[in-house]
Amino acid sequence: MDKNLKNQLPGLRSEPGFQPGKKDVEAPGVGKFKRSGHLTDQILKYHPKKQLTLWDSLTTSTKQKIQADSVEVKSIVDGIRLSPSEQKVIDSLTKLLHEKSQNKNPEDSTYYTGNAGAELVQYGDTETQAPKIAFTIYELTKEYKGGDYVAGKDIENVKKILQELDSRRYLIKYIETTHQKGGGRTERTIETYSSLLQVIELTETEYSGTDIELSKTEETVIVLNPIFRRQIDSKYLLLPNDINQRTIEAYGSHNISEITLRLRDYLVREHSSRRFTPEISIEKLYYTLSDKWMKESRKKKVREYTEKALQVCKDIGILKSYKIETGAKGEKKIVFTLDKDWK
Repeated sequence: MDKNLKNQLPGLRSEPGFQPGKKDVEAPGVGKFKRSGHLTDQILKYHPKKQLTLWDSLTTSTKQKIQADSVEVKSIVDGIRLSPSEQKVIDSLTKLLHEKSQNKNPEDSTYYTGNAGAELVQYGDTETQAPKIAFTIYELTKEYKGGDYVAGKDIENVKKILQELDSRRYLIKYIETTHQKGGGRTERTIETYSSLLQVIELTETEYSGTDIELSKTEETVIVLNPIFRRQIDSKYLLLPNDINQRTIEAYGSHNISEITLRLRDYLVREHSSRRFTPEISIEKLYYTLSDKWMKESRKKKVREYTEKALQVCKDIGILKSYKIETGAKGEKKIVFTLDKDWK
């Protein structure tokens, strides 16, 4: 870690963005899978200040859903905040969605809809397909563990995380942009208050003609929030199939910090947008990685965790180097150099 970074006090933030490249400019091969760019943007959202006018800006329908959920208005923020364990489960589900979907033809209605028949759901002010995937809990837990040995307690832990994600609602607000020929564009504002997934546990038992039990398969079916596939043909991240395993090994533990996962995803988002030398003010970076600790004036802790996160990103191969510079307005910024050929 550059020793200067330890002494930097971050500059001002702006909203994190994502600029998609050309449509399917690099289709994922056997070694990579797609994750929705909109989903990643919502996960990486941060709020250095209280959103005083957020409630007033919401639609009546959204307000009613929040009130029905008995949630305090002052605690509402837009975006998807996940614990490190939840983030790993979402990453694993994203990979399973890719593997268990028709992912070659974006023009087909089955594109990224899973292997259990998509469901038509209300999404903002429109109806759209929600992907549905079927798998065993063992299969998901194996991915969650990065391919390591799966014990009974690991399976129970993943089940608990799924149940918690099922019960929690998120306020999701963003704009979907569709570019037209001739330079025009269409923008659709999405606003929804919903869970990221709905879990349905099924047990399938096969019997012989004489009612003798032949086999029993415990299978989980999950309906994913539509954000997992919205515009995934043009706005997406490409992640290596072994990203969980790489991150676990580079971190030296399964208990990966939130800051490490957020820095990794920030850099992957830049890489997928073909921005190989991105730069960001130190303050904005720190808020992106942990707005909670920054608002608690725990900058030293953010810096310490960022040091390790930078090393992890080097070890997984996406980050070649970085340097600290002074911006035009005198603020300190960090300039990353990413590996263009990262796979």
